[in-house]
Amino acid sequence: MTERETQRVRRTPKEARALIIASAEKVLLREGVQAVQVRAVAREAGMTDAGITHHFGSREGLLKALLDDGAGKTRDAIRRTVANWVEEGPDIRRLVETLHDLYRSGYAALALQLYNSGWKDTGRPLLEPAVAPLMALNENPETSEDDIRAALASLHLWLAMEPLFGSPFRRSAGLKTDSKVKVQLAWWVDAINVMLHPKK
Repeated sequence: MTERETQRVRRTPKEARALIIASAEKVLLREGVQAVQVRAVAREAGMTDAGITHHFGSREGLLKALLDDGAGKTRDAIRRTVANWVEEGPDIRRLVETLHDLYRSGYAALALQLYNSGWKDTGRPLLEPAVAPLMALNENPETSEDDIRAALASLHLWLAMEPLFGSPFRRSAGLKTDSKVKVQLAWWVDAINVMLHPKK
């Protein structure tokens, strides 16, 4: 046990949980989801393994809390993006890039692992705040609200899976380098814009 671990620090349960989640996120971003183990997170936080399990019960509980935290950050980022739309008008590129940056930072692998273990997100739909502003922008009589929701769901699926499987799928279409992801990001932005503003 290190000197850091032997020095007891008094924290409220809320402070301890926040420290553990922040430490788990550092491990996730630095080493990937497989590295997010109780011992590694305890080391990062300067705590004991027992301190982690006291607050989260198990690695599974820790991963769920980490994903919930990531979902909260995503919702906050989307709310901020949509709030800017009120003054500047909907910026689809900003929405796409906000989501892409979050999933690229490690949450895609975490979400997939938890989904495979049976976890389900029961909160408000993540992209719901974007629907009404996009509908307000919609000038295409053939594009319904369900069409916009379907486009957002498809975009979200691609953004979540791209960090995990993007390279081989790009290669399957003859896009040989990872830099081509920028082409796909631009395509999504253009596709949604065309849905809302059809070319004449």
